[in-house]
Amino acid sequence: MNRKLFIILIVCLLILPLKVRADIGPKPSIDVKVDNLKTSNYLIDLFVYDKDGKDYSSEKSYNGEGLTEEQITKLYELNYEGWISESTRWSSYLLFADCAGNKDHTHHFSYFGTPTKYKVVIINNDTGEIKISNEIVREDFNSSITIDYKTMNTISKQSNNTIIKALIALILTIIIEVLIAHLFKMGYYKIITITNLITNLGLQILLLLLTKNFLLTFIIGELIVIICELLVYLYRFRDLSKLKIALYTMCANVATIIISILTLK
Repeated sequence: MNRKLFIILIVCLLILPLKVRADIGPKPSIDVKVDNLKTSNYLIDLFVYDKDGKDYSSEKSYNGEGLTEEQITKLYELNYEGWISESTRWSSYLLFADCAGNKDHTHHFSYFGTPTKYKVVIINNDTGEIKISNEIVREDFNSSITIDYKTMNTISKQSNNTIIKALIALILTIIIEVLIAHLFKMGYYKIITITNLITNLGLQILLLLLTKNFLLTFIIGELIVIICELLVYLYRFRDLSKLKIALYTMCANVATIIISILTLK
């Protein structure tokens, strides 16, 4: 790879939005906006139904920012006829959460635990009032809703542009894996680019279609991607050692997965 192309790839990597999920594309998410709330001193959470009661007693753990231990405990202990706080049970649900009140009244929830069915709970710290919505069904991979605080009704729903996010994530993946190939002095950059385009595009389509089993689909899909890429590289890169090819394939895929997780928080 010549120096000019390498510099272009570095620049592209720096300017592409890091919030885009590398390698595995967009994760399922829910954006919540609250209308008619006059304070920023509040808590908000997504509550899910705990049908067998086991998750209610699971470990308390919040993967987000802006909450005190007392506030986390307050959300964790609430139970509305089996509907419990998802954001304070990371080990059970794997949900990155944004539960702290803010002046914009907007909140983002995402990752493998993004629920299909949920209720929105809002605690007004100024008044002590706790409100809960009716059950809401997420129909889109990346959904956005607006809740009226006065009635706790959903007053609007819209889907985010998941396709564009997936395409940007795909470009980011290819850039990262080609850069790692350069560090390994692999050569064959055209083959690596085309192979990544096919395998990761297939994986992203699979993840978008099988949203109800997202974590399982992700694990199986990533294994298939690694195996397919390894087989292609072993077949095409005859002048390189099998160990070098295997190390590159593993490092490239692990790197993009790690970047994906880190940039999602």
